[in-house]
Amino acid sequence: MKRFKIYVIVILFGLFSTMLYSEKTFALEAPVNIYYVSTQGNDTDPGTEASPWKTIQKAANTIKAGDTVYIRGGVYNERVVLKTSGSQDKYITFTNYPGEAVTIDGTGIDWGYDWNSLININRQSYIILSGLNVKNSRWFGIGSTPDDNGSDDIIIKNCSTYNTKGAGIIFTHASNITIDGNSVEQACTGSKSTQEAISLNNVATFEIKNNHVFNITNSISGAGGEGIDAKDGCSNGKIYNNIVNDIPNKVGIYVDAYNRHQYNIEVYQNKVFNCRQGIVVATERNGLLENVNINNNVVYNIKNWGIAVSGYTKGLISKMQDIYIRNNLTYNITDGNIYLNNKEAKNIIITGNILGGGTSQYCSPIYLNGGNLKETTIDTNFISTIVKKQPIGTNYTLLSDKELQNVIIQFQVG
Repeated sequence: MKRFKIYVIVILFGLFSTMLYSEKTFALEAPVNIYYVSTQGNDTDPGTEASPWKTIQKAANTIKAGDTVYIRGGVYNERVVLKTSGSQDKYITFTNYPGEAVTIDGTGIDWGYDWNSLININRQSYIILSGLNVKNSRWFGIGSTPDDNGSDDIIIKNCSTYNTKGAGIIFTHASNITIDGNSVEQACTGSKSTQEAISLNNVATFEIKNNHVFNITNSISGAGGEGIDAKDGCSNGKIYNNIVNDIPNKVGIYVDAYNRHQYNIEVYQNKVFNCRQGIVVATERNGLLENVNINNNVVYNIKNWGIAVSGYTKGLISKMQDIYIRNNLTYNITDGNIYLNNKEAKNIIITGNILGGGTSQYCSPIYLNGGNLKETTIDTNFISTIVKKQPIGTNYTLLSDKELQNVIIQFQVG
């Protein structure tokens, strides 16, 4: 009988302990809050809709995982540095109040050096920024740019950047980055190390989609200013449905391994026009680039070449392999529709492309200038001209001017 009573007491104690533990665990779970910021608010107020905070930084200092901050319309002359990460099922969100325009203006704000962002995500993770307009930044617009261990699981959507001395949107040493539906204009206006309008450096798993990148006018060699760049060890990424235009001195879309191993990049369904160069793959500093798919893009009105497999500096190795250029439309190109300039490139596949007429008599459908033709397959392309001493491949179709114009008209109508 005693033994039975002891067992009952032990069982009841265990159940009671479990109940206490469960209640304690439940009590420790932080509530999900919604906060508000307004130019008419006060940072000593509670941040409710009726009594909002005045600064976005006050919100950044206060919020916890799962919280959402609605920012009322107006101009906020401040720099914002995030202090807290969300979690896998509790993202932190900063967004404009529905139907209201929010501008974060960096005029007069100087943090003293040529790096970092006006909205500095600051290594934090599980963050969503939506509907924010950023302009006049001392350097970058939106981003997180540490030398290692950067941000994870970030979504930048429906934002805009304008007049930034460096990149409009940038992430380094990060993972799971989504940049969707943004406008980036007049980025990279500085004279050195500006990076690119949308710039990813050593980012694993990413999507750059539905963005408009335009009016980037940096003309200084080596100072940056390309449109979209996935570089320096990026992997498992997609660049698609973007419009990139009016970058008269630089590349529209750039995929560059630099000095790391970069792989599994897809570039598709983009429209690139009025640029110096269209879409370029490269390995600038002895890295390795492999498995890049460039397909179903439209590239036109380009000063140099439409799509390029590029070498870089003499004395350096530009290793790349498994580069697929398929089903693209290029036309009104000055120098060459597809440019082959990398003697170390292996297994380059060029098939099913429509390579339209150029703006000079020397424009070739395929322009070989130092490339490795033995490692290149050119087959079943549609071309509008044949240039002596330049490759055309096998099973090609020669289009008349009228046929080419019909293709272009169909694209413009579609």
